[in-house]
Amino acid sequence: MTKLRILYTFFVLIWGCKEYQNEQTDKKGLPNFIIIYTDDQRYDAIGVNGNKIIMTPNLDRMAKKALRFSDAHVAFSLCSPSRAALLTGRYGSANGVLGLGSALKNGEKTLADYLRKAGYVTALSGKWHIKQAPEKLGFDFYSYFRGNGTYYGRRVINMKDTVHPEMHVDKYGVLKSIEFLELQEDSDKPFFLFHCPQTPHMNGELMWDAKDSTKQLYNVSNMPVPRNRLDDLESKAPYLKNVRNLTQATKYGYPDSLAIQSHVRDYYAVITELDHFLGILFDKVEELGLLESTYIIFMSDNGWMLGDHGFTSKVLPYQPSSQVPFWILGPNVGSGINHSMVSNLDVFSTIMELANLEVPENIHGKPLDRILNGEEEMVRDYFIYEGLGV
Repeated sequence: MTKLRILYTFFVLIWGCKEYQNEQTDKKGLPNFIIIYTDDQRYDAIGVNGNKIIMTPNLDRMAKKALRFSDAHVAFSLCSPSRAALLTGRYGSANGVLGLGSALKNGEKTLADYLRKAGYVTALSGKWHIKQAPEKLGFDFYSYFRGNGTYYGRRVINMKDTVHPEMHVDKYGVLKSIEFLELQEDSDKPFFLFHCPQTPHMNGELMWDAKDSTKQLYNVSNMPVPRNRLDDLESKAPYLKNVRNLTQATKYGYPDSLAIQSHVRDYYAVITELDHFLGILFDKVEELGLLESTYIIFMSDNGWMLGDHGFTSKVLPYQPSSQVPFWILGPNVGSGINHSMVSNLDVFSTIMELANLEVPENIHGKPLDRILNGEEEMVRDYFIYEGLGV
């Protein structure tokens, strides 16, 4: 039995799959890709984007080495449509995913499908929120939980096994991603890892369930409050006075400033815990020497409204809802800030270009490779925000 075969068998045992076959191809010249797609993290919910209160040292450390995008938005600010848009490079009206847990239309291909066909080993770790199972959409290996729920004791599907880890589900996801990365060390195949934490999304009880010790790092009185929290909405579309974003905000105690500040503290605290978990992943990436051959793409599936115009949650076509942190770190990508208006739709075509694959004609996103290599500054003057009515 060869060393590669022993390594492969070990991998399958760890991820709980008894049988897996794939052609062996030599793709050492191709780059690897890691996408980290957080949940409900607004643009300014990271220190490097100008927030002097939130504690995200690990994200800041990596982002400062990367090209950061100051005007990044999602096609629609909702979990499932956002993930489908990234994976297909197409709007929900085209790919079929416009609501939570919706299915991709028959015949839709994901980024994982294309990369696997090109010889990549593909893996998903963390949140999954599309109706079809990941193995039906191009992923060779997977450790995932569906939708949203408790941070601890979460039901996780590891290939053929189901587990309920006692630890924080996002720490567990990091450990599974690290297992995958370690098992690719001696492989001749490039890899694609889609790492999807649950946080900073609320838990199943609509709470940001950070540990008390983490919350104590923040002083509630120092938390920011939006200047427009008392917006009477008179100049806005009439439907906004009845949306869940407003009724739920009232249940939280908005627009009272202390209620908002308490919420912001809890939100920041779960992001600080997420930052700690991602720091473990970043350390392993560096330890394995992957930075010279791997593009790391960090983004969130949507933003979050923390009292902006008196609202909570997302979905609405407001900047705090649609704008997200986004940076790319990788071979020959210089550090700095780019002000082009970009979209999560662009991730698909960007990776296809970087992997020397032909971008399908029906893709709505724009490749950002010319921005990454300094040949181009802008890719669009506007973007379309598309979603279900609220």
